[in-house]
Amino acid sequence: MPFAILLLAAAGFTVLTTEFLIIGLLPALARDLGVGVAQAGLLVSLFALVVALTGPLLTARVSRIERRRLFVALLVLFGAANLLAALAPDFATMAVARLLPALGVAVFWSMACETAVDMLGSAQAGRALAMMAYGMVAATVFGIPLGTLLGEAFGWRCWPSPMPRC
Repeated sequence: MPFAILLLAAAGFTVLTTEFLIIGLLPALARDLGVGVAQAGLLVSLFALVVALTGPLLTARVSRIERRRLFVALLVLFGAANLLAALAPDFATMAVARLLPALGVAVFWSMACETAVDMLGSAQAGRALAMMAYGMVAATVFGIPLGTLLGEAFGWRCWPSPMPRC
């Protein structure tokens, strides 16, 4: 198995964890941002709506960009959005932090799966996609529950006092 496909699976793990970890952290996040859990839950809906409305269009628009550059740009976008979320002082900032990665999620998945298949060739497309699915399964089984556990134990933000820390 090419190392690059393992990296794609690891990136998929990170992207999926970024997408869904918030669900387990909604009560703590709502409390810290001074909103109700139902309102905080709108952050999940916002993410899904943005992906559904912009995913196909953005994927088509960026299809001519060189893949390596696009992968790097997307991963930087996900990292910056997570940092913004960790620093979010209010609900509006958190909404922006959720909107940004939602713009890149569909682009990432379509490009990552296509890249994995290209690396192994069409004869081994199933194997390539299975490796990508492994990253998704690992995020669902390990990443999201572990992130929720750590977020509950140490706080969903990660910096020194007086803010909650991990």
